[in-house]
Amino acid sequence: MARVGRNDRCPCGSGKKYKKCCLEVDAKRLPAEGTRSGSAVLPVRTVVTELDELSNSVQDLIRVGDLDRAEAACRELQERYPDQVDGIWRLAAVHEARGNRQAAARYYREAAEFMRGHEGFDEQSIVHMMHSAEEMKAEPAPPNGGPAAPSGNSGTTEGPPSVS
Repeated sequence: MARVGRNDRCPCGSGKKYKKCCLEVDAKRLPAEGTRSGSAVLPVRTVVTELDELSNSVQDLIRVGDLDRAEAACRELQERYPDQVDGIWRLAAVHEARGNRQAAARYYREAAEFMRGHEGFDEQSIVHMMHSAEEMKAEPAPPNGGPAAPSGNSGTTEGPPSVS
């Protein structure tokens, strides 16, 4: 079993502190386990939530090349979990997989701004999002030594979603 401290990063991968993310939900699911010295002993299975499953499904869909379904899952994340960054962050990854580097950079920046505006995200996570946005500005490495791919919009004109 994993020991998770209240001030540790949440094991769900949100980038937030555990106390600002899944602690309350886990405490309700695990009343018999309780806490000890500000830490909870949690079986790994208890930290996987519906949010995690939906968010991780986006990566799985990207991996198999089903980008339309991956984008639809991102939209569902944004609709069902508007107070979480996953929908924006994963949408950036979908656009990156499509080769739409400009849109990907826009969504990575939006994810960083979302994190800045919400408690519980550490500076390292925000810097990571901004770094990802900057990487999208650089020309992609040419495949097998061929000429560099052209930069710019690959046809997707949709702008970033509004975050409420």
